[in-house]
This record gives sequence, C-alpha cells and structure tokens, in this order.
Amino acid sequence: MDQDIPQGQPQQPVHCPSCLQELHLDERQLFLSDPETNNMVPWDPGSEPNRMRRQDQLNRAFLKCPNDQPDRHFLPVPYLMFGKPMTIAFVGQSGTGKTHLLAAIMAEIGRGGLDSLGIRCRSVNTSQHHEFLARAVNQLEAGRVLPATRPTDFVEFTDALLITVNGQTRPVAFFDIAGESLHLPGKATEFLLGVDALVFVVDALRALRLKQLSLAREVAGVQPHTAGLADPTFSAVLDRLPRDGGLCDVPTVIVLNKCDVLRFEPPIDQWLREDGRPKSAPDPNEVYRESQDVFAFLTHHQATPWLRPFMECRRCTLHFVSATGMSPAVAPAVNGGSPASGSPTAFVGGIRPRRVLGPLLSVFQMWGLLDTPVSAPRLREV
Repeated sequence: MDQDIPQGQPQQPVHCPSCLQELHLDERQLFLSDPETNNMVPWDPGSEPNRMRRQDQLNRAFLKCPNDQPDRHFLPVPYLMFGKPMTIAFVGQSGTGKTHLLAAIMAEIGRGGLDSLGIRCRSVNTSQHHEFLARAVNQLEAGRVLPATRPTDFVEFTDALLITVNGQTRPVAFFDIAGESLHLPGKATEFLLGVDALVFVVDALRALRLKQLSLAREVAGVQPHTAGLADPTFSAVLDRLPRDGGLCDVPTVIVLNKCDVLRFEPPIDQWLREDGRPKSAPDPNEVYRESQDVFAFLTHHQATPWLRPFMECRRCTLHFVSATGMSPAVAPAVNGGSPASGSPTAFVGGIRPRRVLGPLLSVFQMWGLLDTPVSAPRLREV
C-alpha cells in the first residue's frame, strides 16, 4: 500500500479531525518523528537542500495542531494536501468487535480487495500505518484475539489512508474509539461534530437473546443478563450529532457483527455464502435488499434499540458482517479447555473475514466517490 505520495494542494480549509481546529500548512510548525526516542523533533524544510530528500521528509512530516488543549497533537502533512479529508468513526461498546472489524477491513484492502473497483489505497503516514498493522492487523491475521481499545480523554484517529478513485485522491481517517470514551462530555467527543461517516457496530452476542448463543456468550465473557440491552454508546453518539429537520445528515451504516455465530440462521446463511470480495461497485438494489433483511432480522428478534441510527439518520444502510469469520467462542481450548477459564485469546481455526468491505463501500457510495451512488432510501415496509 505504500507508494510515493503525489503532490497535492488543499482545495478548501482542512480541520483537525480531533479538535476541529482549522489547519494551515505552517512550515514553522513542522516536526519529524525520531525513531530512537519516538519523540517529535522540529524540522525546517529549508534545512534540506536536496529537493527529492526534502519532499520525502515532507511526506513523513507532521504539523503541530495550533490547538494544544487538552493535549498536544500532530497531523501527518499528507493529510492536509488532498482536499477535504473524510473521517469514519466506529461506534459501539467495548467487546463489540470494532477493532477486529477495522483490522479486517485494512487486511482486505492490503490484499487488493478494492483493486477490481479501480480504488487505490496508500498510507497517509508510513510509520503510523505500520504501527497499526503490527498492533492489530498482523495479530488478527495470525489468529489472535485483539485486546479492547483503551479509553482515552482525547480522541485521535487510529489510521488513515489516501484513497484514489477515478483520479481523485482524498484522505480517509478511521476512528476506533473505546466505548467508555464516547460517554465522556466535552473535548473527548468533540470530534463527533465534524465526523463524515459513522459505522455503528452491533454485537450479535449482546443484541440477541437467542438461546443457541448461550455457550458463545459464556465463552466470550458476555453476561447473560446484558443480552438484549441497548448499547449506551449509540445514544451517546446520536444525542451529540447535529440535526437538520430532525434527522442527522452524516452517512451511516449499521453492521450486525459476529454473524459467524448465526451462519445457519436465515437469511444470514444466504448472505454469508457469498465471497464478499467486491468485483464491482455495489448494486443499490442489493444494498437495499440487504438493509431490509438486517432490519427485519433485528426487528424479529426484539433488537430494535440497535436500529436507532437508522431511525435518526437520513442516509443509512445495514449489513451482515463477520470480522473474523470464526468466533473465538468455538475455541475455548486456548484458555485451558473450558469456557469457565475466561475469554479466549486466539482463533484456533484461523480467521476468514466475511463481507467486511461492504460497509466501507456503502460509505464511499453515500459520499459520491463511486460511479454508482446509492441513495440509501428509507425502508418503507419490511
């Protein structure tokens, strides 16, 4: 995914994705990361006379955000050089599989999952991207269960890519935030006021009271009494979003995750049979049909609280997804051979992500990046 970053110039004001401060490329506020100390070191572009080396250093440089409250933070320079960046936030309480889903999406992109659509991806900053690959993507690919995201008082994006579609390049930043952080008032969730897309992750083990999920819940450490209770992070986010005519205009997707534990349940069994790797832009009719099926499935199983984003967002699609294709609940032996020994730490059968790129492509369509836009109409009858 890492290639030379072409020259670009911002076409409109760029805002810090974390604090919403307006940014300008000020050469007096540029820094380079010192690999030995992992600290930011001031860098003057004029100190490098060689044009090619100077451009390479600029591509690796960071701009210090002029707003250092509550924390000093930096943005990769390429994030500022390709027009208005786009931000995608993953929403859900801890344990819903947000980090696994984002890691699976990045793994699929790295394997060329978007190539057939003519979409090219490369990292905004190589060191940041490789850190996420090492910490999450490579661990998941090795079959390890990823730890929960830690709560933080200041939210920064997890990874960012430069996405090129039809000759147009845009930065896309992904936020993977601990559910506890989304409950904090003020600065911690200020970024939500400027977010460009939301991915609400529904955990099948928590959302559904199905008896056949009892063992899976036990092995995964999900308390039985919490099954069917609404995810408080959904309300925390939706209550914060700006509205127009009572509805939120931010493109939104709802993902029913961990569908591998429901792979024999209709209609999920039909959707999971598909390979899931897109060969063309999603057909709006298929997107609509899948949205209907997810809506009907959650409604039928009394999981309507998780449909609140659909009710309150003007554009929303719904998707059946499994970030791993193999629930850790099938592998209790890694912790001593019984569910009582705690949550599993590995996927013994390996991972086989299913349909993870669908939500991302739906967001791209709602943004108008793909040739076949999707209007994501409100469902009339289900």
